[in-house]
Amino acid sequence: MTYYAYFASHAPLSTEEIGYQPIRENVYASELDFTGLWFEENLDEANEKRYPFSQHVRLHYQTRCTSNYLPIEGNYRSNHTFYKKISVLLFEYILKALEDSPIVVYYISLDSQEDEEFTLVKTLHLSEIQSPEDFHINDRECLRIIRDDPILEYLEDESGFIYVKHPEYLQTQLKS
Repeated sequence: MTYYAYFASHAPLSTEEIGYQPIRENVYASELDFTGLWFEENLDEANEKRYPFSQHVRLHYQTRCTSNYLPIEGNYRSNHTFYKKISVLLFEYILKALEDSPIVVYYISLDSQEDEEFTLVKTLHLSEIQSPEDFHINDRECLRIIRDDPILEYLEDESGFIYVKHPEYLQTQLKS
């Protein structure tokens, strides 16, 4: 079975290939230069409609990618250049997505097991992220990465803009 890394966001996510470094078309200097990520989005091309990769993630824009070197906790080899490269590419991809969206959801799952319950859901603030290793997770673990914006603390779920039910926020809105 194949592991996939999944991403979800309020804003469109890039589907461009990243990490590949050909010296000319289809010619690479090394195997490391041929190691990268390509992304598949949640768009049914036949009817131009979006579908969720997992029933547990409701954000509109979603992508997924796969690699033999995904940074899965316990399987990651820190001294292996291929693992390091993929880890850095995922790190940069998530940080870039956070430029356009207040929240990015990231999880890893075996293909066809996306709808199983997450074993862990953890929220990380952008200010807490120090290195690519902060995104090393296990199968069916989910990270909600949010920008450092106080209003985001009041959101009840990753869908973001559906409703806000925090009492302090409601009081400030009623006074306005």
